[in-house]
Amino acid sequence: MIDMKFCLIHSLYYPYAKGGAEVVVEIILNELLAQGHQVILITLGRRKEIQRQGNLMIYRINPFNIFSFLDIDRRPIWLRFIWHPMDVFNISSYFAVKKILKQETPKAVLTHNLKGLGYLIPKAIRRVGLKQIHTIHDVQLSRPSGLIYFGQEKPFLILDKMYEKIVKRLFGNSDVVISPSRWLMGYYQARGFFYESKKIILPNPVIFKKVEKRDETMEQGQGGKITLLYVGQWERHKGILFLVNALKKIKLENWQILIVGNGGAKLNLEKLVGGDLRFKLVGWVEPEKLSDYFRQSDLTLVPSLCYENSPQVINESLVANVPVVAADIGGVSEIVKDNYNGFTFAPGNEKNLIEVLEYFLSHPQFISDLKRNCFVSVRDYSVGHYIKKLLNLI
Repeated sequence: MIDMKFCLIHSLYYPYAKGGAEVVVEIILNELLAQGHQVILITLGRRKEIQRQGNLMIYRINPFNIFSFLDIDRRPIWLRFIWHPMDVFNISSYFAVKKILKQETPKAVLTHNLKGLGYLIPKAIRRVGLKQIHTIHDVQLSRPSGLIYFGQEKPFLILDKMYEKIVKRLFGNSDVVISPSRWLMGYYQARGFFYESKKIILPNPVIFKKVEKRDETMEQGQGGKITLLYVGQWERHKGILFLVNALKKIKLENWQILIVGNGGAKLNLEKLVGGDLRFKLVGWVEPEKLSDYFRQSDLTLVPSLCYENSPQVINESLVANVPVVAADIGGVSEIVKDNYNGFTFAPGNEKNLIEVLEYFLSHPQFISDLKRNCFVSVRDYSVGHYIKKLLNLI
């Protein structure tokens, strides 16, 4: 295939990455570079700057607003009410992106999360006459917070409905829309988004790495403990506080948990854990070192209280042959299959989560049975397979 130039647009990129969407974007970017293509990345920065790294050109822009999206987690809610409308109609971002696209003339523009960059960007892409392939990662085109808690599905304020209508109109119909899950695509279709766009369900890509397991028996009575793993943001909506409360009520003692991540609930989490030695707060870990923690673990826990699209940590866990116990919310059940590569529980249901965990803690041999199917369930999600399908859409 002839080497081409692509433009990726995503709000966050190293060193400002926060979640799974950033991991996916970086995987796509690196594979395009590995295949010899040129990549232009437009993302946020503290100041306007251009960075060249071989065939990668990074344009960092700092759109005009009352504060940067990079700081939104540290700003009060009342100030965000002012920030969001300015972000939606960010004219400075529109002109900055339009200028870059006219200068670089990429073959296609691959957009991902645009919050913080503004929703006039699709219009800028159309004005330059370029093809847009947009990947949806969450519900941020529908809800300003990008979050919908289980049991709180209806818009809380009339402003939420206004936001959705405005964004839908501004965003329009990109040439192609990719969703990693059928659930998220259905969510947007039900709200009238992307009516004229070509719609593709394409699971997120994963990098296959060999993860050597520890040589440790899991049989009860032989001194081994089952190691649980949580990897993600330490935020209430991710269910980390809910998870710790549930674990503290488990009667069995043959377990320990590694808690990897960071976030705004850190102080609450530390207070909740206290001096309980069964809980190890690891903190933030560089993505390339996460395999060390999967190697030590027997079950990965994903206790989300908000609707999820396709959590990247689930794919990473399955690649490492570690079964997953996850809240059955959003697109999770499209990946985690009960009694095959893990088990699901009712979101926010502490009793149900405890029942599932106590079952596996009482029957550790069943964890070994699930491990046989983990890698098989994601073997078609290779980054090479993903990029091949992506390029066929150009």
